[in-house]
Amino acid sequence: MTSASTHGLGRQFFAHPIARWALVPIAALAVACGTPSDAVVVTDAPAAEPFPAPDMTPAPDPQSRLQQAVDGAAKRGAVVSIGYLDRQTDTYRGIGDDDPVETASVVKLFVADDLLIRASRGEIDLPDDVRERIAPMLSSSDDDAAQVLWNFAGGSDLVGRVAARYGLGSTTPSDDGIWWNTRTTARDLVSYYDALLDGRGGLSPADRETILTDLERYTPLGTDGYPQTFGIPRALSGESTRGVKQGWMCCVDGRWIHLSTGFVGPDERFVLAVLSREEPWYGASGGRDDTTDTDVVDDDGAKHARITVTGALRILFPDGVID
Repeated sequence: MTSASTHGLGRQFFAHPIARWALVPIAALAVACGTPSDAVVVTDAPAAEPFPAPDMTPAPDPQSRLQQAVDGAAKRGAVVSIGYLDRQTDTYRGIGDDDPVETASVVKLFVADDLLIRASRGEIDLPDDVRERIAPMLSSSDDDAAQVLWNFAGGSDLVGRVAARYGLGSTTPSDDGIWWNTRTTARDLVSYYDALLDGRGGLSPADRETILTDLERYTPLGTDGYPQTFGIPRALSGESTRGVKQGWMCCVDGRWIHLSTGFVGPDERFVLAVLSREEPWYGASGGRDDTTDTDVVDDDGAKHARITVTGALRILFPDGVID
């Protein structure tokens, strides 16, 4: 695989057929994350078996539902990792949560975190025209803003600085120095959010508020038009507060990557992360549309993968809230 772009929402898009994945420029594609608006629901409805199945009986306990979620996703060609924490009771649950996965756009959290703390310590000067790019990078997953800020922060070294400050033992920069190929785990992302909310990562209250507010203001569509409502926003619609950072790209080892991460509930009680790697789906008949080289927003494989992430959370939390 050869890269044709140095930036792009943490996503890499490859042309079909799968046997000959060839990277195409991100700029030629439309991609992004998820949203609170039901206006984009129709785009997440390819002709496939509903997930979860309408007649599915949820297991009586959370740990068993975690297994149900992972097993159901596997039947759709996806490997899903989940971790979540009740910050009030300090109860953590996870499955597959130590498996490293590319962060895609979720690394933008680390970019903002590193720049804000270094600026507050006087280690760098963060001009207004640079600082103002943080909000669109987090809320609308703006790739151009991310590339500018990644370069300003000095590139891959920021990943190590954030990982050390937050104790993220499984979070590592990519070998190629490209931001979207940073790797992490569901457990590390839950740990990051928990420490961010508590202030244990070292950010000032004002800088923490900057990041949290931007996450709560996530837009229905990313800057490039990709829906940002898959996963947490749609599956946990009953929660009073939702702050999310989504990630997506295609393809790594021929698989779609989708991440839905964030915090929900009163006083940001719960933090969670869902990471999915899914074989591209184009229907048993082969009649669905593979448009990863022209229009990833409406690509049926992308829709299928977004439904997988949302469906896994709906199995885990069938009432639309975390209990």
